[in-house]
Amino acid sequence: MTMPARPPRLRRATALAVAGAAALATLVGVPSASADALEDGQWWRAAMGVDELHRTGAGQGVTVAVIDGPIDASVPELTGRVAASSTECLTQGGERQSSTAKGAGADHATSMASLIVGSGKGTAAGGRGIAGIAPRATLRHYAVLYADTTDGGGDGCRLDDTGLDQSGAATARAIRLAVKDGARVLSVSLSVDYDGALVEALLDAYRAGAIVVASTNNDTRNVFWPGIGNGVVTVTHVDAAGNLDSSALRKSPLLDFAAPGTKVATGASDSSGWRSDALADGASQATAITAGGLAAVWSAHPDATGNQVLQAAKDAIGLRAENGKYLTWFRRVGSNLPASTGKTESYGFGIFAPADAVRLDVASLPDTNPMVVDTGVVSPTAAQIAAAVGSSPTPSPTSSTPASPSPGETPTGAAGPAAAEGDSSDRGGSAPVRVLVGLLALALVAAALVLVLRRRAGRADGAPPSTSQAHDTTAATDGLAVTTKEHGHGGH
Repeated sequence: MTMPARPPRLRRATALAVAGAAALATLVGVPSASADALEDGQWWRAAMGVDELHRTGAGQGVTVAVIDGPIDASVPELTGRVAASSTECLTQGGERQSSTAKGAGADHATSMASLIVGSGKGTAAGGRGIAGIAPRATLRHYAVLYADTTDGGGDGCRLDDTGLDQSGAATARAIRLAVKDGARVLSVSLSVDYDGALVEALLDAYRAGAIVVASTNNDTRNVFWPGIGNGVVTVTHVDAAGNLDSSALRKSPLLDFAAPGTKVATGASDSSGWRSDALADGASQATAITAGGLAAVWSAHPDATGNQVLQAAKDAIGLRAENGKYLTWFRRVGSNLPASTGKTESYGFGIFAPADAVRLDVASLPDTNPMVVDTGVVSPTAAQIAAAVGSSPTPSPTSSTPASPSPGETPTGAAGPAAAEGDSSDRGGSAPVRVLVGLLALALVAAALVLVLRRRAGRADGAPPSTSQAHDTTAATDGLAVTTKEHGHGGH
């Protein structure tokens, strides 16, 4: 493999959609959209039971870091809710960029922050706006993405006078600074190229007991840094019926969770200013909702560790029983539902269900990060993570036979979402695979940089798999058989 002359441009994880109404999910069907785009775009709140979640935890006492582009903290949703905002990125003239802005250039970070701590006040009818999943959390913002600031005219971050995109290094710096500033959950809805500093930054986060949540990439249906880092929570996106979006990564053990991300009200700027009822699709939204949801769960269990919060999220993935099958869903509906039985092919552990995770005895769960894998070429390694947190490496649940469901229950995968046509492009040929194998980068003249991936994706062409029939899949990676069960979405 030949190293490119300059790194590919940083890519945001979100693909904006045309403003429109989302279908509101229920257990009996998907009704027609209403005339209220904001209401329809917040379908995920009812689907995930956010009001119920807030009765026990709304993020109080937890600091969440949003690492993104510049932010507009003056929109109604965020007024008085952004505790701090900073950047280390420079202009072409060598001056420090502003971490805040107005207009389209600030929309992405503003939207992610609103999904996490939004007040519910906005510019929609009646003064309504986006209501966040962790409205009582403390939010700190770090900007690492600027438009047209690097040679070639792409989004990125300039840290010196070379003019090169150094967004990987900038993201690493932001992670380390966020941890130093006391962030316990980090939400990173962007993709950057590998930089050695990212490994040390992740170790800093784990050493401090923080959770790092990152998105998959919509443009390529793949995962790049920091989502590829070992121990990072990697998220893809689903619609109101539980289907993977057409831009979502599929059939890959790279994934940890799915979460709402299709036709979600995120807000956007137009010629008249900020519009709270603008909708968007993407893994970015799912990442922010997951990060905020984890903060909400943690706030209800302040004595728990971040690892235990992740264990709760894994054990209480959304699931519902129907006709003898267990179907992936936004909540746990039914009796005697099993805990996680391993990784699915396209949903990770499943759809994140914080209103159910918060009901567990979180502080009694194992104090190990279930996203860490200990076999294959991964970075940081399980040994490095164990050394950082002062523990011994623990086998990952994704590299062992999954636990059996409750006696008398036989979970059978239902038909998955129909394969959607979309971008099948891949940056760098073969996609990375989460459970075990990655790419080795080349030795540079002055130093050897090892590009290690937490996982290697199962399809080189990036095309979505066929999910036309029920199945249990045994996936062999590096000689290790891992049983996975693909849960269907109910097909409403």
